[in-house]
Amino acid sequence: MKRIVYIIIATAVALTVSCKKDDSIGGSVNSTEQLDIPTYEWMLQTDETEVVARLFEKAGLKDVINGDDITIVGPSKWSVMRYVYRRNKAFRNGTAPEFKIEDIEDEEVAKMGMYIFPGRWDSKALKEQGPQYLTSIDGTQEIYLSLEKASADPGASWNGEGNAGAGYQYGNFMMSNPEIVYVVFKRGTDWEVDERTGKPAYLARYAKGLANPDCDQAYRMYLSDVRTSNGVVHIVVMGNDAYTERYQYHTLFFYGVRNDDY
Repeated sequence: MKRIVYIIIATAVALTVSCKKDDSIGGSVNSTEQLDIPTYEWMLQTDETEVVARLFEKAGLKDVINGDDITIVGPSKWSVMRYVYRRNKAFRNGTAPEFKIEDIEDEEVAKMGMYIFPGRWDSKALKEQGPQYLTSIDGTQEIYLSLEKASADPGASWNGEGNAGAGYQYGNFMMSNPEIVYVVFKRGTDWEVDERTGKPAYLARYAKGLANPDCDQAYRMYLSDVRTSNGVVHIVVMGNDAYTERYQYHTLFFYGVRNDDY
């Protein structure tokens, strides 16, 4: 994970330098920061989301995610792979056939609507209008979407002082902390709210237990702020509160529990 982040940063810097020198070979600068293709087509041609796009299509939601002003806060291919693994572990026996992606039942894949939300909610909109409570288009999922300054990378295993597991502290290496889009998925009947901040999740979730199916789930984004011609795409990755939550990677439809991974 750490190496991937460094590669992305290095690439961004290289592109910026190239644009300033005006010595790029081919192509053109996209000053709008927006893609000219619809959400479905972008997801279909992107490795991390190709299988997710096909699941949206199987659910009959291709035209929906290509509709006007739609935000996807959804899973990646790894979320789908984890779901398939857990399905196999839960139900296979010595004679049962292996469960595959194409075996996902119609009534199950219909749950893809839980990842689709009305409006174009990228980082600019969240900065201007503030955090948003949103309900999915099928009415089954509520989320709290926000743009916040990150103090550390909780997935990192080194803090610059030789202490394993303390996380990458941005303040030790950067002039200012980055702003990152976060999402909290409401999983029970009530939001778990931090009394100190009034915001969903965070400390309040630990009392219930992160493995509890009714515990709200908070994530950082693996991909964020993808502005397609008709909407916005954010792809979730893992827990955002502490380095130990790197084990809390998202599973499609929140299927199963952490113990299913062993």
